[in-house]
This record gives sequence, C-alpha cells and structure tokens, in this order.
Amino acid sequence: MDFHKIWQEQCEATHTIRERFGVKSALDYLVGEKLLNFAKAADQDPEFAAELPRFQAAVWEIFNPYELSGYVASLKPSARKKLQKLLYVSS
Repeated sequence: MDFHKIWQEQCEATHTIRERFGVKSALDYLVGEKLLNFAKAADQDPEFAAELPRFQAAVWEIFNPYELSGYVASLKPSARKKLQKLLYVSS
C-alpha cells in the first residue's frame, strides 16, 4: 500500500463525516488530526513530503476559506500556529 497517498481516502471519508456529523467534526478529522499527522510524517519521509502539497490543496477543495479560518482561530495557540503554516491562513 502507498501509505503516502492515504490522504486521498481520508478526504473521501471527510465528505461522509461532514454529511453525518457536521462541518466541525469533518474539520476535526481531516485538518485537526489527519493533516497534522501527515505533516509530521512529511518531516521524516520524502514520499510524504512530496504528497503534502496535494493534501493541502485537497483540504482547500473540501472546505471554504471561512470554515478553515474559523476552525484555526478556535484552536489552542500551539495547534493554531501549526495549522496557520500548513493552510496559509491567519486568525
């Protein structure tokens, strides 16, 4: 399995999570959990690092700028700072 491409399945799952549990749950899952974990893996593995920009772009296709900036603003400062860099948003 290409573990560095698992983000694609996670993005697909996010649509179902959003429909069933709402935007906040979908953001928690994809951005607050999966994207952060993927970025950590990208620091150690070049295959993950190569996929990170694609994952970031997919997040922007799933969520609009208001959803993303609102979510980032709601986080604790340490998590907020990490996601601001990953998603290029300010809060």
